[in-house]
Amino acid sequence: MTRANHEKSVTVIGGGVSGLSAAVFFAKENFKVTLVEASPKLGGRTYSFFDNIIGAEIDNGQHILASWYHNTFEFLKIIGSYDKLTFQKQLEVKFIDDSAKEYLFKCPKLPPPFHLLSGIMRYKALRFKDKKALVKLINTINRGRISEDKLRAINTNELFKITGQSERLSNYFWKPFIIAVFNAKPENTSAYLFSQIIKAGFLEKNGSKLVLPNEFLSKLFVDPAFVYLKNKNSNVITNNRVAKINFEDRIVNSLIIEDNTKIRSDFYISAVPFFELKNLFEKDAYDSNFKQVEGLKSSPIVNIHLKFDKSIDNIFNKRFAGLLNTQVQWIFKVKSDQMCLVISAAKEVSELDKNEIVKFAQNELEMCIPEFKNFKIIASRVIKEMRATFVPDKNSLSCRPKNATKFKNFFIAGDWTNTGLPATIEGAVKSSKQCVNYILSAAKNLTE
Repeated sequence: MTRANHEKSVTVIGGGVSGLSAAVFFAKENFKVTLVEASPKLGGRTYSFFDNIIGAEIDNGQHILASWYHNTFEFLKIIGSYDKLTFQKQLEVKFIDDSAKEYLFKCPKLPPPFHLLSGIMRYKALRFKDKKALVKLINTINRGRISEDKLRAINTNELFKITGQSERLSNYFWKPFIIAVFNAKPENTSAYLFSQIIKAGFLEKNGSKLVLPNEFLSKLFVDPAFVYLKNKNSNVITNNRVAKINFEDRIVNSLIIEDNTKIRSDFYISAVPFFELKNLFEKDAYDSNFKQVEGLKSSPIVNIHLKFDKSIDNIFNKRFAGLLNTQVQWIFKVKSDQMCLVISAAKEVSELDKNEIVKFAQNELEMCIPEFKNFKIIASRVIKEMRATFVPDKNSLSCRPKNATKFKNFFIAGDWTNTGLPATIEGAVKSSKQCVNYILSAAKNLTE
């Protein structure tokens, strides 16, 4: 039977960034879209809300994008929020160490990799021998001197040993970068994934610039996506979990949600977190198709929102800065009297109670910027994302499933699938775009 293009349908399970972007991409292709989200809100871990303690809108966690986030930018352009981003003219990051010394890492406007090499040579936090070792590592990756098989078999700390990266170089350059991007320390980060990000972020033309949102996360990713979907007559269902997926002969023919509604579509995409996938299937079906996912481990992120008794503009006039030799890796100025401090790969810190975390973060902030000792914290909010991402170590590579599955019309999206990227927003959107491409190809066959 031939189906008209407007009759093609897809159901997306999960309303985080992966699910939202998949739904938007399909709506743009004039599919009949149904989006099912178990929680009352959309956005997954990427959202903002009004906090009564702080007395202002806050993001659940601060995000910096990068200029190589091509799939993310396509998504934002479709929903109309791309103009709410600010692109750096060139890569520039201010760092402050635990002795209050400041360092500026800034790359000039040169083609890659010369912009990076020049920025490294000007970075005063490193000694000359450290800079030579850093350049050696970049060249090793750029020229493919270590095979892909070898990179897949080791973690990044082992790559550091091979290329002579010193402890100071690790502390003053690599760790801030790796922990921010991968939410993991070098010893828990695949050398292969690390090399892929070096290529995309430092060696790709115009890939190294940082991109800062000028809006809260819900206004950037969630609200405009919801409006776009409603304008496309998509069916967005929240606060309703998928209770059962019905399949026969490797074809999903329907799913049932908690209110007993049966939903039928031509295609289905799961965009739930990796630890939720097993809840969509009966045990035998899950074990025979997706058991490798059980090998993925979670890594937490802790965000500490602080409100001060007066403006901090005179002592901190940047939008963000990196901290060195501290557990707090990044600080963001949200408003003139409000900051957010970010601790990634935060397993140990996340086990503290919230008052301990605030005091701990305050001490580190005052260590790096002593002027903060003259400021009083009048409100604080700690947000623990205990399963923020997966741990991207060498073992994770074999645990990440492909987007296409053994079910002909069922696909998996998520930053934890086999995207070749760590668990970033770009990884989430890229996974959904890969699913879209598979389904567009399959849908074309339905009309022929």
